[in-house]
Amino acid sequence: MNTNLSALDRRKFLRGTGVALALPWFESFSGVARAAQQPVKLKRLACFYMPDGVPMPLVKDPGYKDWSWFPHGQGKEFTFTKCMETLEPLRNDLTIFSGLSHPAVRRVHGHSNADQFLTGADTGADGDYQNSVSLDQVFAAEAGKHTRLSSMVMSTDGGTGSPRGAQTMSYNASGRPIPAEHKPKRIFDMLFVKSGPDAARRLALSKS
Repeated sequence: MNTNLSALDRRKFLRGTGVALALPWFESFSGVARAAQQPVKLKRLACFYMPDGVPMPLVKDPGYKDWSWFPHGQGKEFTFTKCMETLEPLRNDLTIFSGLSHPAVRRVHGHSNADQFLTGADTGADGDYQNSVSLDQVFAAEAGKHTRLSSMVMSTDGGTGSPRGAQTMSYNASGRPIPAEHKPKRIFDMLFVKSGPDAARRLALSKS
């Protein structure tokens, strides 16, 4: 049997011997101890919606070479245009997708679908609708266990807006819009001001 000693738990080892012994530190346990001392690297998710779109000139357009939003080329062999050239130092850490679309949302005006941007729900082109949970809130439900704030929803206008004229792109598990914040002072306070007995602990988490 191939046993990985570095993965052994000291308590399990002692139980396996059938006796309680005062043993010296095992070198094989040092890897477990080091892992326990290292802080957890938290993953972040940022979602951006630009209702006015991005430059998408045709291939025959003079601006296509420099101002097409998406890089030219495929796979790892691509070239940034002026739109994204500042990301060049990070090119090995990026995956850029194009051609994505929510089939159920194509009937909605392209500049008015913040409602469906992260949900993909079939809301129809007019009238009331039932939305679904947005992708960012699915992520926040897990990430929020380790951070001071589970998510921050922001927009230029704030609030929720109206169907197909939403000012938020975040929706809870019931499909209800989450009001977006747009006042810099409130956003600053949410991030840095201690406002309760548990705030200091959660603020420390947000700095980890």
